[in-house]
Amino acid sequence: MKNYIIFLFFALFSLGVNAQLTLKGKVVDEQDEPLPYVNVIVKGTTIGTTTDDNGKFNITLKNKKKRGTLEFSFVGYITRDVKINPKRNNLTIVLKEENNELDEVVVVFKPKKRLKKKQNPAFRILKEIWKRKRRNGLDLANYYQYKKHSSIELGLNNLDTVFLRSLFADQYEDAMNNVKYDSDGINYYIPINITETVENIYGDNVNNLLREDMEAEKKEGLTTKGFVFDRMSFTFRNIDVFKNNITLLRKSFVSPLSSDGFATYDYVLYDSITRNDKKYYNIYYFPLRNEDLAFEGNFLVDSKNFSLSKIRMKVNKNINLNFVRGLTMEKEFTVKNDSLYIPTTNKYEGDFTFLDKNESNRGLTIKKTEKFENYILNKPLAKEFYANSVEKYRPDQFTKSDDYWEGKQNEDDKATYKIIENVKGKRKIKKLTGLINTVTTGYFSVGKNWQLGPMWTAFSSNEVEGFRTRVGFRNFTTTDDRFRFNGFLAYGFKDKRLKYGGEASYLLSYKPRITTSLAYQKDIEQLGSVLLNTTQLLGRSFGTTALFSRGNNFFLSDVEKTAGNFDFAISPNLHVGTNFTYETIKSASPENFNMNYLDENGVIQSNLTNVASDIYLSYTPGRFVYGLGVSQRFGRNIFPTLVLNYKHGYKDFLNGSFSYDKLQFLYTQPILLGKFGLLDATLEGGKTFGTVPIGLLSPVPANQSLSLVRNTFSLLNYYDFVTDEYLAGHFEHHFNGFILNRVPLLKKLKLRSLITFRAAYGSISEENRDINRSGINYNTPKELYYEYGFGLENIGYGNLRFLRVDAIWRSNYRPPAGSIATPTPKFAIRIGIRPGL
Repeated sequence: MKNYIIFLFFALFSLGVNAQLTLKGKVVDEQDEPLPYVNVIVKGTTIGTTTDDNGKFNITLKNKKKRGTLEFSFVGYITRDVKINPKRNNLTIVLKEENNELDEVVVVFKPKKRLKKKQNPAFRILKEIWKRKRRNGLDLANYYQYKKHSSIELGLNNLDTVFLRSLFADQYEDAMNNVKYDSDGINYYIPINITETVENIYGDNVNNLLREDMEAEKKEGLTTKGFVFDRMSFTFRNIDVFKNNITLLRKSFVSPLSSDGFATYDYVLYDSITRNDKKYYNIYYFPLRNEDLAFEGNFLVDSKNFSLSKIRMKVNKNINLNFVRGLTMEKEFTVKNDSLYIPTTNKYEGDFTFLDKNESNRGLTIKKTEKFENYILNKPLAKEFYANSVEKYRPDQFTKSDDYWEGKQNEDDKATYKIIENVKGKRKIKKLTGLINTVTTGYFSVGKNWQLGPMWTAFSSNEVEGFRTRVGFRNFTTTDDRFRFNGFLAYGFKDKRLKYGGEASYLLSYKPRITTSLAYQKDIEQLGSVLLNTTQLLGRSFGTTALFSRGNNFFLSDVEKTAGNFDFAISPNLHVGTNFTYETIKSASPENFNMNYLDENGVIQSNLTNVASDIYLSYTPGRFVYGLGVSQRFGRNIFPTLVLNYKHGYKDFLNGSFSYDKLQFLYTQPILLGKFGLLDATLEGGKTFGTVPIGLLSPVPANQSLSLVRNTFSLLNYYDFVTDEYLAGHFEHHFNGFILNRVPLLKKLKLRSLITFRAAYGSISEENRDINRSGINYNTPKELYYEYGFGLENIGYGNLRFLRVDAIWRSNYRPPAGSIATPTPKFAIRIGIRPGL
């Protein structure tokens, strides 16, 4: 259940504020004529509205602190700021025209009845943008170079003076000089962690080559003993507005510049304006349905070459995104050589809460800024140059002196570092971030360098052990630890036995990246719950960690294992490695389930010794990898996975019982289908060569727990199917609200629908049947066995929506005569727990 209760700390950190302030008014020009569609926002925030057809506005501030500034902006008029005053509740704002030459001013109101695409004045402009989508911006230059300065900042938002006074105590007055307003412009925001990087980018569009060199990196803030802050920091990655779909939080959002945008958005050509002899079109866009995975905002387009000058994007808070209260993005471009538009600034901000999206609750803020400068265009470089990128492989590799950063930081940046330096030692902040790490990793810090957990596996139950408790532990100083040791102690109250295990891993080399691990365990396992495992040395099968299950399960094995792993990274997403395993396997409950077989002398044996080696290849193109220690983590982006594995068993070597060979593969391919959702497909197959007993065969992965487990069959019992040759497929399509968001009443529940299909096919040789004396009648899915289902996910309340419920049916299947397995149901309801972010 790791990460299943992600962001639980918000439950303790949220504070609702009921008082509201409503400001009303009217915006007019100098001739006292009302101005419709004027932007009215709380300055420095994403809270705002627009005036109606009569120039009137109404904005509600859901907070007791009536501070801040209202900003009134309208293209062609001078922006005006007005201080919020609770006593002035009916404002009249006069906007003055800028000294710009207006040309072809076109004001198009958003029609109450939607215009057809070809009748919309914005359609002609969007058609020109679509024509140039494949050749836009830097794509128009044969060669380019630039410097990229990025900063990612995490902080706590919606803080009031009571919290700040308790935090800073005697330092309160001085600290407030650096504390900034948060996204509502009323309460306060405190940064707790910041990372800055400087990179040099080189591109060759002629040969489709790219080189990205890290030049400098700086980190400041609290040292987190988990990866949750890193995962949140990478919320905004590779946001390309020119693509039809934008992947964000593993969801596919329709881009406002999509060639199919009119199926999702309503566009309003607001006006055009001439500046510096250039005319720009200003187009606003709105989702047709607020629940759709889409944005709202506006963009400016050059009328000559139809290049993008600026775009603002934000998500509607009604969008079905768990823990997300707000996401905003802004991109700016500038002209180069009179025709080429190049990016200058990207700004992203995410606001996350736990309980609900109430504007008054405290939460976490992510701010990401990217600045681009020092452009050099059409200066060719040798092809060999692009093959030698300077990559980060060591934690302190790009650390620079304070003198280096002095010229790259403005006063706001320096104030941010100052406040982080002040708060990172505060006990109150340390406790808070410790709570965040605990509920997102499952581990509790014990002392400075040790942790206990994960708490999700602390309690379980099965027929052999009865009620089982498990305590895990690991060393952890930072996410970049070069050495990691983790282990566990477990005890069954029925069999009254202590189980234990431990694994030590070490990063031998940063470049090339080489790791090695050594593990020992003496525990009970559910063999066959996973068909293919390459680098997980300690057994963690769900068969012994489930708290609730159906039927009786005595099909557990007592395993004592010593194993080692050597892993070599050819590239971050291409690994080759080898494992060596020495293990003894026997039944954990011989009176109910034996693993007997005939040896080569015709003698019945109940125990076996497996001595085997594995050689594997793992390829994950496009996977985002972070962390430079021995234990790395992977971003929740969309990427395929291909794993190939060859296992060889050694007979007589170290008393090994059998000589055999096994070939296996695993291929997963998540496919984003735009607004239609995400298809998650998995294929796996394998074949065992040689004669081996049940402990070394390949049972089709069953699942007798009452929860959903990835790539298993919920309506099979353990060992219902035993194969030495198998092929299985698992397909899940998540509609991400595409269907239910269109049902008037159901859409308010914010549920998401999904469909599933799983199938298995396999066989077993007569030789393997002949040596079987286990009491399990070998049955194989020679006729395709399949399960299919329909499910609802995102079940819960507010932002606590991590539950999923599936209704599952299966094909006709009868266990063979004489089977000791519990009859399996033809239909079942299963519950899954899955984090929403």
